[in-house]
Amino acid sequence: MRYKCVFLDRDGVINQDKGYISKISDFKIYPGVGKAISLLNKKNYLVIIITNQSGIGRGLIKIKELKNIHNHLRKKIKKYGGKIDDIFYCPFHPEFGIGKYKKKSNDRKPGDGMIRKAIKKWKINSKDSFMIGDKTSDKLAAKKAKIKFFYKKEKNLNTQIKNILK
Repeated sequence: MRYKCVFLDRDGVINQDKGYISKISDFKIYPGVGKAISLLNKKNYLVIIITNQSGIGRGLIKIKELKNIHNHLRKKIKKYGGKIDDIFYCPFHPEFGIGKYKKKSNDRKPGDGMIRKAIKKWKINSKDSFMIGDKTSDKLAAKKAKIKFFYKKEKNLNTQIKNILK
């Protein structure tokens, strides 16, 4: 069986984009995100986050801190009856990464590496799936992976998801 999926960018779609977030207290989730993810789950969509996190590669946040933020996000979503199926992140940056993190990677959006890995891991049907992002790099990654793309438009993600699913 092939699954349908909604890929979500993180910063600017799920939470306020405040630059490099390393503390849970700085991680502010947008209104409607929990309800939106719960609705997608009810409609049998996998929900997968695809996010560039070069703050790791730049030495601004540790992987453990990132995982703590993502666990916090999962708990918040669970309160609405929703579930994030997976989170893919890219720690690399070709210019500003430090040590092993200074490299070009197709995982880094606008590359489609994270999306392709998710498609393979979860047996996703690309034609029945879509992505929501807030940057051109998100759109380009989705296009390369042949996934429909929508810019985050509504302040409330739930409103936008309802409109897309109509």
